[in-house]
Amino acid sequence: MIKKEIRSLIFNELPKLDKTNKYHPRVIDAAIEKVLAEMYNDVFKTSPLGLQRFTKTYTVTPPIFADATTGLYTITLPAAIIPFPDKASGVRRISTYAQGGLTFFPMDAREVDFVMSGSNVNTVTAKIGYIVSQTQIEFYNMTAAIATVGVRTDLVIPFSVYIDTDTVHVPEVTDQQGNTFIDRVLKVLGVIPPVDLMDDNRDEVQKQSNSGQ
Repeated sequence: MIKKEIRSLIFNELPKLDKTNKYHPRVIDAAIEKVLAEMYNDVFKTSPLGLQRFTKTYTVTPPIFADATTGLYTITLPAAIIPFPDKASGVRRISTYAQGGLTFFPMDAREVDFVMSGSNVNTVTAKIGYIVSQTQIEFYNMTAAIATVGVRTDLVIPFSVYIDTDTVHVPEVTDQQGNTFIDRVLKVLGVIPPVDLMDDNRDEVQKQSNSGQ
C-alpha cells in the first residue's frame, strides 16, 4: 500500500467519537513509524538479507568529491535511516549506476584501521569499503571513475520520510502474542478494544424461565 492508504487504514480502525482530536495524523504516523521500525528489526533478527525488500533506492548525484582535509570520499545520507545492529545499519546496499559486480562492502572503523590503512589493499583489489554514520557514508578505496559517475543507495527509512504516494512495504510478521501490524499500532496509540458486554447466557436463562411458568 502507499503511505496515505496505510494512514487511512489505521484511522478507520480508531474510535470515531474523539472530540479532542487526539488522533492527529502526525500522532498516527508516529505510531506507525514506531511499529514499522520494530517489525523491520524483527525481520533483521530472522535474516538481515530480508531487509532488502523494505528498502527505498536513492541515487547520489555525481560527482562525489573527496574531503579537502582527509582525502576521503564521503556523501551525506540522502535520507534518514533506521539503524540496525550491524555494519551496514540502514544502508543495506550500495551499487554503481551500472550495478555491475559486488563492489561495495560495509566495514567498521576497526577493519578500516587494520585492513585498509598501511596495506597494499588499495592496489590489489577493486573492492570499496564504506562506513555508515548517522549522517553520512565514508568510502575507502573509492575510485575517481566511480566518484565521477555516482552511486545508488538502498536505504531502510522511517515512515515519516516517505511521501504520501510512496509504496511502503509492511513485513508479514506478528509479535509473540500474535498481534498484527494494525493491532500493534492501535496498542501504541492506546486504543483498547471495547469489552463485549453482551450476556450470551441471558437468552438461554430467559427461555428456561419462560418454560417453567
